[in-house]
Amino acid sequence: MKTDGADYIKDLLQKKESATLEFKARFDKIEIGKVICSFLNRDGGQLVLGAGESQKVTGIKDAEKTASAIQNFLIDEIVPEPAVSVDVQTVGKKNLLVVSVWKGTNQPYIFKGGVYYRTGSSTVQADSKQLAALIHVETDRNQRWETKSAIEVEVEDIDLNEVLECIKEANLAGRDQNLPENPLQFMSKYGLYKNGDFTNAAVVLFGKNPVKFFPQMRVRLSVFKTDKTGERLLYDKIFDGNLFKSIQQITEFFDLAYGITSSFRSADWQRTDKLNFPRLAIREAILNAFIHRDYSSFSSKIAINVYPDKLQISSYGSLPKGISIKSLSEDHLSVPVNPTIAHIFFLRNWIELIGIGTVKMIAQCKELGFKEPVWNQRDNTVNVLFPDVKVPFNYSEGISEGITEGLNNLIVKAINEGISEGITEGLKDIYLNVIEALIKKGSLNVTQLSNELGKSTKTVERYVAFLKEIGAIGYEGSKKAGGYQVSDHLLKMNKE
Repeated sequence: MKTDGADYIKDLLQKKESATLEFKARFDKIEIGKVICSFLNRDGGQLVLGAGESQKVTGIKDAEKTASAIQNFLIDEIVPEPAVSVDVQTVGKKNLLVVSVWKGTNQPYIFKGGVYYRTGSSTVQADSKQLAALIHVETDRNQRWETKSAIEVEVEDIDLNEVLECIKEANLAGRDQNLPENPLQFMSKYGLYKNGDFTNAAVVLFGKNPVKFFPQMRVRLSVFKTDKTGERLLYDKIFDGNLFKSIQQITEFFDLAYGITSSFRSADWQRTDKLNFPRLAIREAILNAFIHRDYSSFSSKIAINVYPDKLQISSYGSLPKGISIKSLSEDHLSVPVNPTIAHIFFLRNWIELIGIGTVKMIAQCKELGFKEPVWNQRDNTVNVLFPDVKVPFNYSEGISEGITEGLNNLIVKAINEGISEGITEGLKDIYLNVIEALIKKGSLNVTQLSNELGKSTKTVERYVAFLKEIGAIGYEGSKKAGGYQVSDHLLKMNKE
């Protein structure tokens, strides 16, 4: 995959070889395999092909084709299967390849029957003592929260359609050529389903109702009228779906607020025309919050707060070992707190590159004329602040024209189909009030809607029944804890 990392590759070429970086001017598959295997068995790393440590750039012919061949070769020949990214970078008129890997989650890794290890800037074959150390480390690593069995979870609790969608997108991304088509086999291959048990990672990634097992999964998005958090909220919503569902819904919120019609999966998250908000940077910050979050604590939370002049995303946990606040603004290796979860995002192509996400966040903010994002870590929470990013609120005013038109269209359709004989303009306004209340609050039950509208519960029940019948709203969640939400169908009509 070709990327636009000109500054990134220039910075990389200025560095010296180390335990996590190596240069090779010539292309040699076997040597490449040994180096990548050694990175996997230590702290991860990057191999630059087509340049020597002296910064002399020789280049790689047929770079795109070669990149694909190397990636497939490494996946086929290294056991267990690694998460590897091979990217084309350009210096002058010559193409280079950057092969990147995370620290392996299933050490020891074997290439062509040998276990390779990193000693300083050299790749060596591991001896018996080093091999024993790797096995010991892997035993400890298996105690990670994400790899533990979620013993109460049954197959009925897993959204197999989401797994199938993941397989489909992973096949399109081409980061693994041998993906099982069966959801359970896919989950078994990547350690999400073991010995008849689903892991905690499987639940947070693909659970139908993950908060049933892990209430710390909830994410709160709030829009404040002023900088004081005690002031009245313009918008407040809890997202409690699995990681993929929640990320989609949150990114769609920003798209809707800014009038962008493409979805999270669309390549338009990287569109080249000028945007009035740093779309890619916000996307990257949201992904980082979810992937690096400490899910093991019931105090874990993600909060997305939008103020009149800034946006802040906070995630419970700490920075990965070896990563500092300063290094986030520089080229650095990605060390996922939850490597199993990160690997699934990588396969699905929701993570594009290994190790330069925060660098690209800064670059896009600069490109669009926004201030650089600022990170800080405090009280077991990592925060990223976009100093001058704001959503164009009042939110209801920003979408009411489109919502009104969409609702009118649904009502006309209902009359034509005989669902209703006719509706007065006054009643249309009341229905619109219901819709706008749901948009502001995110989800409300009948009692809460009754309080918002100042109407009796029986009257509100009639409004809700009609809006549900015409497809304007739907009910999400359990009978006790769930509520009504504006339907995707109506929101899409607002975008069109």
